[in-house]
Amino acid sequence: AFDSSIEEISPAQKSDLLLEEKEFLKHGGSLLSSITELQTQLTEIVIKDEMDQMDVEIGEVDMQKDVIDATIVSENKDNEETKDKEEPASTDIVSRKDSKKKKKSGSSQKQLNKLVKQIEKENTELLRLEMEFVRAVIEIMGPNRANGIRSALLGNVAGGGAGIAGGLLRSLQNRPLAAILDTIGYSNEKSAGRNLFVTDFNGDVTASQVDFLREEVTAILRVAKPGDEALLILQTGGGTVTGYGLAASQLQRFKKQGVKLTICVEEVAASGGYMMTCVADKVIASPFAVLGSIGVISDMPNVYRRLKDEGIEFQTVTAGKYKRTLTPTKEVTEEDLAKSKTELEAILTLFKGFVKENRPSLDIDTVATGETWFGDDALNMGLCDELNAVDDVLVNYVDDGYNVYQVRFDPNQTPTSVLSSLLPSTSNAAS
Repeated sequence: AFDSSIEEISPAQKSDLLLEEKEFLKHGGSLLSSITELQTQLTEIVIKDEMDQMDVEIGEVDMQKDVIDATIVSENKDNEETKDKEEPASTDIVSRKDSKKKKKSGSSQKQLNKLVKQIEKENTELLRLEMEFVRAVIEIMGPNRANGIRSALLGNVAGGGAGIAGGLLRSLQNRPLAAILDTIGYSNEKSAGRNLFVTDFNGDVTASQVDFLREEVTAILRVAKPGDEALLILQTGGGTVTGYGLAASQLQRFKKQGVKLTICVEEVAASGGYMMTCVADKVIASPFAVLGSIGVISDMPNVYRRLKDEGIEFQTVTAGKYKRTLTPTKEVTEEDLAKSKTELEAILTLFKGFVKENRPSLDIDTVATGETWFGDDALNMGLCDELNAVDDVLVNYVDDGYNVYQVRFDPNQTPTSVLSSLLPSTSNAAS
């Protein structure tokens, strides 16, 4: 066991390790394939040479009788007398055969020598590549982890892995760095096999994209396993209270199901956009993203006086004292303005309560002024947890061993039913 107090591997170190691993597997795998091919050629030449020496022709193997289908040159005992009479001629033939065999052996030996030299050269190159890989890993991991890596690699040496060209590559081919890190107590098992589901929300004033969002959230929740996470890339300046309230409630479904939600703000998450953002377990904003605008606004034109000047009177019949307060065609009264102000304050109270509930660390009275803050200021105000580009955030998830999936609802895609897949195709019915 190794000291678990050693500092965690940084994202930069993980990135460097993965690059080294990628290059090692690429070049090492190519060399190993080449060596294997050369060894195959070497074996074929040796076998063929020996068969030629025995005057055995290459044939097929009878798998049932385990007999090689070959033609063997033999002498007929019944013709011994004839052979004695033709001994001089026979001697000439044998001499020619021996000469031919020697030529074959000489030619084969040159090929063998050439292949052996090539194999030795590539074995040396592979061993050098493995040692460079080991040096790179130790250099990246630093002095505090050097002894752990040494122990892991010496274990491979004892098992016949390292020290032999291709041994380290073969023993770690499945996941070189994972094997080393696991031995020294830096395994990625905690994140192995986990999934990250990524979706987007580019909102308009009415938050009409919520129709797609609800489908995407449903799809993610149906397949998510314990430990899986969701990431929403959000960009919106807000809009209607009802539209963005519904969008925020869709994101709350992740919390109810225990799926961690990260929201990345690339440019703006204001007003209703921040109502959605505050639901996240973690908020990451790009350095110049705008966050905040926790407030409520209502405005409309009023043409009552102009209509009156033109001799036009607009009649509105209502039942209920406050059924209509401010409208474009109704005369504005102090009572109407006061009522509308009261309604807006009530909505703001709900808005502030919602944000405070989801981000209790916020000083809600300080940030709920309708103001917005950029990057560092937003971080200092507690509106976000980290400043980073979404691209780097996704790379970090990949480095941590997550499987990253893009989730997007396509309303034009016709779902395929189970029964329809059992029916024969009718695409050529009209032809």
